[in-house]
Amino acid sequence: MRWNKGSSPQRLAAAIVCLGIAFPTAATGQSVTLPAARPGADAGPPEFFVMIDPAHGGDDKGAALSVKLMEKDFTLALARELKKELQARGIPARLLRNTDVSLGLERRAEITNETHAGLYIALHAGAPGTGVRLYSSALTLPAAPVGRFLPWEGAQSASVERSRAMVRSLAPALRKKGLPVAVLASPLRPLNNVTGPAIAVELATATGAQTLQASAKLRGTLASAIAEGIAQARGQQGGRL
Repeated sequence: MRWNKGSSPQRLAAAIVCLGIAFPTAATGQSVTLPAARPGADAGPPEFFVMIDPAHGGDDKGAALSVKLMEKDFTLALARELKKELQARGIPARLLRNTDVSLGLERRAEITNETHAGLYIALHAGAPGTGVRLYSSALTLPAAPVGRFLPWEGAQSASVERSRAMVRSLAPALRKKGLPVAVLASPLRPLNNVTGPAIAVELATATGAQTLQASAKLRGTLASAIAEGIAQARGQQGGRL
């Protein structure tokens, strides 16, 4: 994973296991259009599905996990594995990118919002440490809409608690697989720009470092644990998040 300009190791360390820490965000002047009510037979909510976002892609290679393995390739393989695991549990899922293409952070959020994804999950891999890091947005105060528009940098605020609930569901599922877990609140983009529940999962580079190159088993373990945590959260919410 590469952190955005302006982030620092100190901010990362301060966020560990503190979901309530808030980080300032710069206003961009952008906004999100709130969906209009749909009359008649279309008034119901859209079908639930998980939007899986393999981080990086194309010219953006991400972190070098080994001499031959780049983060963008690992996350894409993991995303495909996760989609299979979710579908095996009856949970629809889509890949935000299914090939090695460049896709900007803002566009990732726009696609997720436009398709009304029930859950957005970004997949990363990188240093430091071992185990898995689970991220939710550091936003704390709900962003006040202006008419039918919601501030771009605060779009996630109304869904932060549901995002954190998902993190709390994933953590024990990952620990059951023997993976250490750190829970963080972070300004990691594009979490703040997604209107629905949104989280990020990052595999630390040192986890299974000797087997990352032949990482099918590791990917399978991680994908299975993530899917199980999502399924449990769905079950607890009666099929909703």
